[in-house]
Amino acid sequence: MPKISYEPVEEIVVHQILEYDNKTFFEEVMRQNLSQQLTVIPTVNWIDGIAFSIWRFSDSDDVVKEALEGKLHFFAVSFTRLPFQANFSVNIANQDIKVPLKKADNNPNFVSLAAYLKDFKSETKPAPQGA
Repeated sequence: MPKISYEPVEEIVVHQILEYDNKTFFEEVMRQNLSQQLTVIPTVNWIDGIAFSIWRFSDSDDVVKEALEGKLHFFAVSFTRLPFQANFSVNIANQDIKVPLKKADNNPNFVSLAAYLKDFKSETKPAPQGA
């Protein structure tokens, strides 16, 4: 019988965080989906009042190497704050689309990410040096 080992992610690096109002968030999720020419309506992850979508980097040698070392890189995470509901309706190109939400609290990485987003405040520009 083979040895089984578990090596959880030690760090998640998010390179861009985008907070939207509810309507804009779901419209943006659909636009991203359409820009990738996907024909399936995406499901949005939801945990503890945070709906979020992750844009990943392509699996380059560097990204895979870092992941194997326990460090995940996300290009961007977009999110909005709302109570759980089965779906959120948006109108894209004169079509009403219901984007489903799914509770994702069975994924410890997503739970940590949602907790971080819950406390996230857009950072202001740093003060000029010498000020």
